[in-house]
Amino acid sequence: MSVKPSDRTVAIDRAKLDSGALKKSRASLIVLQGAEIGRDFRLKHGQMVLGRGLEADIRLPDDLASREHARIQFRWDQEADRPGYVLFDLQSTNHTFVNSHRVDQATLRDGDKIQIGDTVLKFMILDDIEAKFHEEVRNRITYDRLTGLLTKESLYLALENELKRCARYDLPLSVLMMDLDRFKMVNDTHGHLMGSHVLAEVGRLIRDTIREVDVSGRYGGEEFVCYLAETPAQGAQQAAERIREAIERHPFTLDGTTIRVTISIGISWFPDHGREINPLVARADKALYAAKAGGRNRVCVDP
Repeated sequence: MSVKPSDRTVAIDRAKLDSGALKKSRASLIVLQGAEIGRDFRLKHGQMVLGRGLEADIRLPDDLASREHARIQFRWDQEADRPGYVLFDLQSTNHTFVNSHRVDQATLRDGDKIQIGDTVLKFMILDDIEAKFHEEVRNRITYDRLTGLLTKESLYLALENELKRCARYDLPLSVLMMDLDRFKMVNDTHGHLMGSHVLAEVGRLIRDTIREVDVSGRYGGEEFVCYLAETPAQGAQQAAERIREAIERHPFTLDGTTIRVTISIGISWFPDHGREINPLVARADKALYAAKAGGRNRVCVDP
């Protein structure tokens, strides 16, 4: 679940606008209803599987979706000179619907609404301006604009749904609470522009280090939170160490000045440390405090 924010405006050549050269060439599925409302899944050439399983190309955290629920197959539309896609139901338990009609196979049209379980996705063929618009709307609704990570509220919403799925299928899940070490000194010594640069880079490093199916957010200030789907304690410790090492090794450079920062991480996991968000976060936060007290720049687990 990642996005790369930018404070720069994307300019579209006026000549393209006047000539009509902006063709609708990008196909996407946009979540209209579901745990990740507003998310934009860009469709690729070839085929993509939709479902709730980790192996799905488009993962839907929806208990009513099968692990491999449906498949979208790319086919170039020669007549319209644009991408074409066909949707196939993969003998799912709760079936696939297009515009409220159950289908086994359907050629998708711009604007079609696909329902899988309780999730509704809109199939859209976008031009450059439309694609930029949907990306901007999505970022404003669910993402922290500085770090590119989910806001705390959006992450909690996604985590709540993931915990229900884990409880239903008896799956593990781990939570990481992370806090930059002595971050106030960065602002006091190098200024708030450097501080903002560090936060943005840390967000990118977290996104680049975790798996695509893992979800990360900015908890507040210099604190970050991440949950790791279907990951027990040992896997969580390995993932946390990768994040810690990536940040420790990274040179943070702005306007010719380079500094180093470190991060402390606390871990909890479902169901041993709790079956709901608040106790899981509290236990991870307790472990984070132990990492700080133990010398910082380390990973700790609450026993």
